[in-house]
This record gives sequence, structure tokens and C-alpha cells, in this order.
Amino acid sequence: MKFTRRQFNKGLAAGAGLAAMGPLSSVMAARNEMNILCWEGYNSDDVLGPFRKANPGAKVRAESGTSDPDMINKLRAGEVNVWDLINVNQPWARAQLYPEGLIKPLNKDRFMGYFDKMLPGFSDPYPLAFAGDGELIGMPQRYGPFSFVVNTDKISRATAEDEGWKLFLDSAMKDRYGVLTYDNWNIMHMCLTGDQNPFEPMDQAGLDKFRKTADTIFGGAKMLTDD
Repeated sequence: MKFTRRQFNKGLAAGAGLAAMGPLSSVMAARNEMNILCWEGYNSDDVLGPFRKANPGAKVRAESGTSDPDMINKLRAGEVNVWDLINVNQPWARAQLYPEGLIKPLNKDRFMGYFDKMLPGFSDPYPLAFAGDGELIGMPQRYGPFSFVVNTDKISRATAEDEGWKLFLDSAMKDRYGVLTYDNWNIMHMCLTGDQNPFEPMDQAGLDKFRKTADTIFGGAKMLTDD
């Protein structure tokens, strides 16, 4: 299942209070302005264009961060007085942003109705949108795999889709790819590469197989980067 662009943009509009930073101050955006700190791509015209069209009087400024910690550290450094909304992965909101007072709860009367428009699994409503004290601290607005990309001038889309993660076990791929060193996501990807279930405990044989897969993937990479 996947969201349509219309559903996605509805979700984005619904999440306009996701990280309504406080306390308010003179440098905060005016009521017709919104400053967004987000992942790359969420500041594009494809995403923000429909919102701007639906709200012609609004001035929307968006800036992309390089990682969740990078964006969160901006808030810790005082930029809670700059941003109205922040787009980060959900564990950060519940475990750090809300406990540290870097975001404030959303108005349930205004936002709870949007869960009814979401796909099953998110419409119940989604429990991770709430803090431990029951406050609504964010709205789900994206989900899906964190996958790999290929240069289709070198590797066809058909080949990438047919071989999947096995592509990186091919010795011919050595020194032809880079690895984004996000440890938690790479665990899942390496399990999928080795035909292992990332959600089940591993015995010693499973751990040995996982290590072999990891050694092959990281050993064949030309570049390792966390950006």
C-alpha cells in the first residue's frame, strides 16, 4: 500500500503543528508564515506547492537538515524560536524532543480527526503519535522502505528490481557503490540481503551468516558516509 499524492499532502497539512516550537517569541513566524525544518525533499515544490496553492496568503520557508541529530541539535542550540514545524523520525519526538521541552503538544480537537483519513495501521489512531502522558505530539505523514538507488545509466531499473539487495553480493559490484552508515536501518537491509528475518532472534549460525553478509557489503563499498 502507498499514499496518493493527495493523501500525502493532506497528511503534511495535518502535521503543521507537529513541532510548533515554544515558547513563542518576537522572532517566531507571524500567523501567516510557517518555517519548516525537514528532511531533504520535503522542502520541494512537489510537496509544498499544493499547500501554498491552498493557502495563497501563507509564506512558507523550508530548510533541509542532514540528519535527525543535526536538526534536533539546532533546536537545543536555541532554534526553537525559529521553527514552527520539524519533520523527524518518530523515536526522536517521543524520547528526546518532547521530554526536553523542544516541542509542544498538538491540539487534539484540531488534529485527531485526521487519523480517520489515514490507512489502516495508522488510523486507530497510531499510538506512537502520542507521548507517555497521552499528549498528541506528532502526526504520521510518511512511511515505507528505506531502499537503495541506482544510476540507471550504469544499472537498469529492471536489474535493480529483479536482483534487489542481492545486487550487493555480486563481486562485480565491488567499489561501485556507497553505504549510508545508519546502523539501525542497515541491520534490516543486511538481513534482507541474507534472506534472514530481521524481526526474529538469531542463533549463532544466524549471527555468523549476518556477519558474512555485513563483511561482504561493507568490504565491497567504495564509500561509507553518514550524510
